Amino acid sequence: MTEKELDTQTIGIDSITPHPKNVRQGDIGAISESLKAHGQYRAIVVQRSTGHILAGNHTWKAAKALGWKKISAHFIDCDDEQAMRILLADNRANDLASYDDSSLLAVLQELATTAASLEGTLYSTDDIDDIGKRIITPLNIDLSDAFGSLPTGDRADATQMTFTLTLDQAEQVREAIAAAKKKHDFTDSDNNNSNGNALWAICDEWQRSVG
Repeated sequence: MTEKELDTQTIGIDSITPHPKNVRQGDIGAISESLKAHGQYRAIVVQRSTGHILAGNHTWKAAKALGWKKISAHFIDCDDEQAMRILLADNRANDLASYDDSSLLAVLQELATTAASLEGTLYSTDDIDDIGKRIITPLNIDLSDAFGSLPTGDRADATQMTFTLTLDQAEQVREAIAAAKKKHDFTDSDNNNSNGNALWAICDEWQRSVG
């Protein structure tokens, strides 16, 4: 695919229509609040041949709900199959995005001290509290089988470690531990705790890789 040349126009809002196969369910109320606070700062994307909206379906609906008569749109030339691919890719890209919660919290806290506070951000002070709680949420790995079943005497001692991770980090650690469990056989290990064995294997492989 080559880069498309976008044709941007201000058009009558009723001259285009939402894509009939758009399965995304957007928050019209939230988008309306953004439009009222900032206006339209990004054009929607429209398939020229059909007038169907490929990106910005809910921006169009919010603008309609606010009584707008005109809207800014990029028109592109594509067939119906590519239009569906663009529609799905635009929605999926949003699904795959994530936040750096620590940085997001810092930005919101900074804005909260201004005269306008969080107006126009679609965030509230409750959201600030929730993000703060997420950042300090500890990784929830069940270590209940770490003790009691280990041999005593000359065999290895056991210890328990606790880590604090963001939710995104915790999810990545869980996935890594699950992958290590599938990859390794720990039947000869002194430790009967599968999570502990998997975490050790991950650290051991990393240390070997860095020399």
